[in-house]
Amino acid sequence: MQHTTRHVAQQLLQQQTTFTVATVDSQGFPTTVALSALPQQRSLEALFFYTSRQTMTVQNMRHQSRATIFCFDETTHASLMLKGYLTEVGSTQLPVDWVQQLTPFQQQLDYQQPIILQFKTLAMKVRPMTTIDHLERLPKTPH
Repeated sequence: MQHTTRHVAQQLLQQQTTFTVATVDSQGFPTTVALSALPQQRSLEALFFYTSRQTMTVQNMRHQSRATIFCFDETTHASLMLKGYLTEVGSTQLPVDWVQQLTPFQQQLDYQQPIILQFKTLAMKVRPMTTIDHLERLPKTPH
């Protein structure tokens, strides 16, 4: 991938607060939800999301871990789509103070059964200014 494309993708990833997360339900249908990524440890290779264990996203992930993440910048009309896998993350894999690093919105959610999901990227597509710049497959990592 060209350096400029990766730079655009990284900028989009860091600037956006809300991402569309698409999973597949047990009947094979897509299910989408808007989730806020944790502010720390954001990279093109992995993102972390704070949600409830009781959500359809978590149920779908347990059945089928494949997922797609999408974000869009209204100002530049640039978009980023990531394909990969969602997995549950244990608290030992996060910084000790991860709860304090939640955004004010995430803190207000105050889930009864919170869970952290990690999204590991396999491939990405960047559309800067409404043109497809590149589709890249990332090095394969175990999920």
